Order: sequence, then structure tokens, then C-alpha cells
Amino acid sequence: VWLDGLYMGAPFYAQFIKRCNEDKAKFDDVAKQFVLADSLTLDKATGLNWHAYDDARQQPWADKVTGHSPNFWGRSMGWYMMAMVDVLDYLPKNHPSCKTIIANLNRLSNALLKYQDKESGLWYQVPNFPGREGNYLESSCSIMFIYAFAKGARKGYLPKEFKTIAKESFDKFTKSATITNADGTTSITKACGVAGLGGTPYRSGTYEYYIGEKQRNDDPKVVGPFILAALELSKL
Repeated sequence: VWLDGLYMGAPFYAQFIKRCNEDKAKFDDVAKQFVLADSLTLDKATGLNWHAYDDARQQPWADKVTGHSPNFWGRSMGWYMMAMVDVLDYLPKNHPSCKTIIANLNRLSNALLKYQDKESGLWYQVPNFPGREGNYLESSCSIMFIYAFAKGARKGYLPKEFKTIAKESFDKFTKSATITNADGTTSITKACGVAGLGGTPYRSGTYEYYIGEKQRNDDPKVVGPFILAALELSKL
């Protein structure tokens, strides 16, 4: 189970079912993915979700007892939160799993507030180790959280105070995660280019691995969510 993988398929799957009048029973498949992924990746001590889970415990990165990957990764939770607020646009309002998804969104949103750097409005690449050597305030996960807060509050999934949290965090983001270039254009900085687990060359999921991946300006995975967050905030 890849936490960030939910965004890559589930909201589009749900949208297809609704737009194309597919068998409504397929919504059960969409909802099941969210309920299972959360239950399998949840860390009850922090309220955060691990990056991935291996049921067979065969992947070298998986803990042999829990099956979890070694660390939390900001952007995996960012994709997950975006997936939750987006898939709720298409799931039937009376679907029994909607309440569970909304409850999980609230739990993770509140947990993440404990790890936000209040001065910059950002979150760290490895969120539960603020200030640890090498860790850095990462822009893509931060703007994904802000988008989910804004949309979640507007839609009534999150308490109304998340509107203020989203607005204030966005305003800080524009100051702390952007630069003005020599030609007068603006760039968004501090975005992790890519991170994953396994593969070749092997990605171990250690703390050192996550902080060692290359950072980029104007990576699509920060620019896209930034646009979505700005649009969402304009609706509040």
C-alpha cells in the first residue's frame, strides 16, 4: 500500500463512475481503498500515516513486525489528504464510508498542526523530526496540506477554523517558499523532486534517504497544488 498512490487513481476512478453512470457498487471499491489504506498505515501514537505498508513483510524497507516503511514522508500525506477531499466530491453523500473518510481527514489534519512550523507556515520533509539535522521545510507537502484544509473547511468536512488556518498558512507560504528571480518572475522553492521506496537505485526509506533527495524550484508537484490551493482559497 502506497499512501500517495491513492491520489493517482481513486479520485479519477470515482469521477469516472459518476460521470459515466457506471455500476454504483464500484464506489464501494473506491471507498474500501481509503479505509484500508488508512487502517494499514496509521500510526496511533502520532496520528500520522506511514509512507507505505507491505502486508507480506518481504520488501527490504518494511518492518518485519508491522510491515510499515521506516518513516513518515510529508508529500505522501499531502497526496493522501488531497485524495480525500477530492474523492468526496464524487462518492454518494450517503455512502457509509464517507463518515470514516471525513473522520480520518480530521484526525490527520489535527495531527499535522502539531508539526507545523508556525513562523514559516510550512512542514518538514520528514514531518515528525522538526529541527533535526538535514531536515528542511518542504513546500510541496505544505501546499497540499493547505489545499486540503481550505477545501475541507469550505465543504464542511473540517471545522470552520481551518479556513483561517489555510489562509494564514498560504500567506506565510508565499513569503517563505518563494523567491523573485532576476527577470522579475516568481519561483516556488524547497520542493522535493521525487521520493519513493525500493527500485533501482534502491530507496531505503531511511531519514537520510528522504532528506538527501534533490530539491527543485517550480517542480510540477508544488506548482499544481499551489494553483489548486489559490483557487480554493478564492472560494472561501
